[in-house]
Amino acid sequence: MSEMTKDEIKKFLLQGTFTGKLGTINKDGTPHVVPIWYTVDEEDKIIFNTGDKSVKAKNIRRDNRVRLCIDDQTPLFSFVTIDGIVELISNEPGEVYKWAKIIAARYMGNDKSEVYGRRNSAEGELLIKIKPVRVIGQKNIARW
Repeated sequence: MSEMTKDEIKKFLLQGTFTGKLGTINKDGTPHVVPIWYTVDEEDKIIFNTGDKSVKAKNIRRDNRVRLCIDDQTPLFSFVTIDGIVELISNEPGEVYKWAKIIAARYMGNDKSEVYGRRNSAEGELLIKIKPVRVIGQKNIARW
């Protein structure tokens, strides 16, 4: 196992269709973890969208600290964990749609990005940006 460089981490985060496992903090202090589709912007912030009534959205509004884990489940196995602070929550339709379409293209392909982008930016959807404050990347965990 060895640490990833900053460039390796960014490449890993944008590789294929790995989902992120987003951890937020419930009102009672227990963890809440769910898979998300995401992308990374030019400032290395993590961007995803969610419904404004989702548990993760409610948790983020109350406590903006999050943890995200992305892992490659094929040998030799690698992962990145990000501790971050939610910097932006927006429901501005144009901005939500712009990013929902980019994220949809990644996970569903360019031919379906328009349809999924519209669905994932409908009324009640939020755009969320996470500023990483601590990032750890490990690669080739199963290496001898």
